[in-house]
Amino acid sequence: MSQLIVHGGMRVLTSAQLAESYHTNAKIINRNFGRNQDQFVEGEHYFQLTGESLKAFKAERPDDASLKFASSLNLWTEKGAWLHSSFLKSKRAKEAFATLVNSYYSILKVPPHQTMQQGQAPLAITLEDYEQLASRVTTLEDMLKQQITLHSGEQSRLRAAVGERVHSLAKDKGARPALFRAIYTAIKERYQVGSYRDVKQHELQDALLFVAKWGGETS
Repeated sequence: MSQLIVHGGMRVLTSAQLAESYHTNAKIINRNFGRNQDQFVEGEHYFQLTGESLKAFKAERPDDASLKFASSLNLWTEKGAWLHSSFLKSKRAKEAFATLVNSYYSILKVPPHQTMQQGQAPLAITLEDYEQLASRVTTLEDMLKQQITLHSGEQSRLRAAVGERVHSLAKDKGARPALFRAIYTAIKERYQVGSYRDVKQHELQDALLFVAKWGGETS
């Protein structure tokens, strides 16, 4: 995103900016809007610029090639961004939306005397402000990655590794239940979690290596 935009007293994103945040393209954003238009409420989920308001918006961004042939333009509010993240149906989009909420929509609030009326040209903050925000976004993304736990597929990988290790240590089926309890206890203690499901994604490879080398110690 090259600029931050306020319209109707709310911080908003163009389709191109939203697509960039969600690692997709504006065509998909516009397609999902077209297919689900009945779920979007203008003024709540988006603002649509046409006529003079669109002309003023373009005039402030003469170098933005994506606006050149646009006859109308949608600006997405936080609620609109949330709907789009649900239509994209990917974990990456959900994480990107969480980042947008924390680092774009919910900070740098517009003072009441700066609230814009419907139809006025949107405002943009400076590039310096954006660069400071971009740094915050990177920090928040890194923090978010550190907190994400295993998804169902990764949980299955860890369970499979546990099962393989237990079976390699105990040919006698009767001895396996105690080993299963012991290895899951060892995982919880090593990663300080209440369940193996709470192991963090960035710890998965370490957890798989730990399981593969576990020696079968039982209390």
